[in-house]
This record gives sequence, structure tokens and C-alpha cells, in this order.
Amino acid sequence: MSDYSFQTLHSDGGARVIFRGVVGSRAYGTDRPGSDEDLRGVFLVPPIEYALLAEPPEQVADERNDRVYYSLRRFAELAAASNPNALELFWLPPDCVRLDTPRFARLRENRALFLSRRAVDTHIGYALAQIKKARGCNKRVWNPQPEEPPAPEAFCRVVLGADGGEPRSPAEAGVDLAACRITRIDGVEGAFALHSGGDPATGGPLRGGKPYCMPGLRQDAPSRIGMLLFNETAFAQAKRAHRQYWDWRRTRNDARWVSQESGQLDYDAKNMMHLVRLLLSGRNLVRNGEPIVRFEGAERDRLLSIRDGAWPFDDIMALADSLQVDIRDGLDACPLPQEPDLPAIDALLRELQP
Repeated sequence: MSDYSFQTLHSDGGARVIFRGVVGSRAYGTDRPGSDEDLRGVFLVPPIEYALLAEPPEQVADERNDRVYYSLRRFAELAAASNPNALELFWLPPDCVRLDTPRFARLRENRALFLSRRAVDTHIGYALAQIKKARGCNKRVWNPQPEEPPAPEAFCRVVLGADGGEPRSPAEAGVDLAACRITRIDGVEGAFALHSGGDPATGGPLRGGKPYCMPGLRQDAPSRIGMLLFNETAFAQAKRAHRQYWDWRRTRNDARWVSQESGQLDYDAKNMMHLVRLLLSGRNLVRNGEPIVRFEGAERDRLLSIRDGAWPFDDIMALADSLQVDIRDGLDACPLPQEPDLPAIDALLRELQP
């Protein structure tokens, strides 16, 4: 199979990659100093490679997912399904096109085949998803995670003595878990018999966040000092939250979060800008039969003012509601067909095969 690594595709000058363009804020006209430069591209896969056991990739991206390449087949599938991120490649402003070829030009000439009233629904759906993102990412701003990942011991409680008692943290109970051993208590999830005599050099009874039960050790052995309760589910959730937070911190554009972290805003202004942008594009689909990628004039100014945090959240939502009313009211006169022309798209894809 051919080499479909990101490095190979990104350096391709047209032999396999048939299109490459700048997307995101630089395409929309809403970029600011320090805005990321996101790229999307389309590459060819020889038909014979779809018959191989190792299937060719549908999508290839860099580590941050800022630069993404779709196979021609996958791109056509997304565009026919009215994915806004795929459709916008057909309408990218000329200054955002980094590589164009006769094959993609042929696709672009026939972009109307991919458009249908589904695109109105997907634009609204993608738009409304921004509201959840605007609030969800804000939770990360106000709930930062420590640099150190959670320790399993923090999710443990011990009960000392044969007769039980109040569950306490190992530190409160004066127990060094690393010097203990455990055996599972049958029928009680997350409960273990706690024994003395462990070797700290082996990592203790929780190794890698998983309980390690000492083989051959009986629950009622004389070394038993009590019971260990380990909330493994909560520990797994805490690890996931920690990983997600720091993945987000590593890949985010820090300039984007200044207003939230300083307490000036209680929502992500960029997400709310995309809410309005997508609804404006959806309204244009209803009225004029195509999406908007590059915004200019008063609409651009309005988007930038939202992006800059000049709008209260409720005012943005009122604008979004008004735009949805415009879209619904215009559906009867929408020039788009109900469905994309799939047979014509298939014929076009056969024509474009290498």
C-alpha cells in the first residue's frame, strides 16, 4: 500500500493531493493576530488499494488535528452528507487556496450535486452544538486540574479491626498501603481484605491503579488488619478528566481563553461566534442555495464583536433564535433539492479516479 503518512501527504505537490486550503477563522474573515492556521486537503487513493487487506486511510491528520487530509471518497461522502466543514472547501476564498488541481476544479464545478436541504439541517445542528461547547469548555477554565495525575490512594478508604468502624483515608488511619497486601472479598465489588506484610518495593496492592490480589493469601489469614475499599470507577473517571483537561491545555490557543480566565466572560466567545456564523450560512443556503464562507462588512463586524466578548450571552441567544426563525420561514422557497444527486456524484468520482 502507498505511504499515507501525514508528512508524505503534506509535502505532496499535486501527484496525490488534489486540494489543500486554509480553513477556520482565516477563511471566514474573523482571524485575529495569533489565530491558528488550519488546513484541510483531499488526496487520491488508487482504486486497487481498496481491494487490499490493509484498507487505505479515510483521514490523515497532524497531532493537533489542525491539518487534516481526507481521501477523495471520504470527502465526497462527507460533502454528500452535508457536513459543513466539507462543503466549505468548495467555497473557499481564492486567497485561502494553497493547492488546486484540475481534478478538484472538476469537483468544484459540480458542487451543486452535493447540496440539498440536508445542508440547512446540518448547519443548524452544528450551530446549536456550539452552545454546549461554549459552556462545556468554560467548565474546564473554572475547574483546572493539577499537573500531577490522580493517585489511586485518594480513592481508597480503610476499615481497621475485625469488627469494622468508620471508613477513613489511609493517611487518617495511619496505614501505609505500599506496605500492605490485599485479597478480594467475594461478592463485594471494590472491597478487599487488607493484610500487613507487603513489600513497598513491589509497588503495593494498587499497581497502575489496578488492585493486585496476593495469590495464595487467605482472607482470614492472621496478617489481616482490616478492609480496603477502592472506588475504581471514580478513579478511572478522575484519570480521564485529568487527561482530557491537559490534552486540551496542550493543544489550545492560550490567547483564546484570556477573557474567561480573567473572569470577564462566562462562556467561550469563539464558540458563540461560530453559532451565529453557521446560522448565517444556513440562512444563505435557504435564500440563495449556497453557504457563506468568507464574511464581510456588517456581518463580519458583528461576528468579530461576538468573538471579542462584547455581547452578553442572552443577546447572542436572542440573535440565534431570530436567525432560526428566518431559516424556518424561508424553507418553502428554498432553491435546494431535497436530496443530493448521488448517481451523478458516483459518476463524477469514477471520472476522477487515477
